[in-house]
Amino acid sequence: MTIGLRLFISSMIFAITIAVAYWHFSGEIAGTVLLGFMAAALSVVAGYMIFAERDADLWGDDKDADISDAAGEALDVYTTRSPLPFWAALALGNGALGLIVSPSFAVLALIATLGLGAAFILENR
Repeated sequence: MTIGLRLFISSMIFAITIAVAYWHFSGEIAGTVLLGFMAAALSVVAGYMIFAERDADLWGDDKDADISDAAGEALDVYTTRSPLPFWAALALGNGALGLIVSPSFAVLALIATLGLGAAFILENR
């Protein structure tokens, strides 16, 4: 976990540095806010790694690790024949469109997205 944590923390520091430099040289608020959101998202991932994944034992964190140490590592289960990813993408796209066109449409898309998320969980048990 330490390699990934270093990656996200250094990327967060880079995003904050770029946001400050962007605001200083251009004075534009939109780009500065977006770079700030990028730094905030990276800090959320780093915080998750610190608190939720602190006991993770990854082979890449070992300084003497060899590529053969990762052989046979179970990564996860992926649904290859499920129609749910298509419907989830459609629901999320309609939700984004609903924020522009109609708030009630966005609420319906949010309900559909939550239902599809529950279906993903039930399908992968």
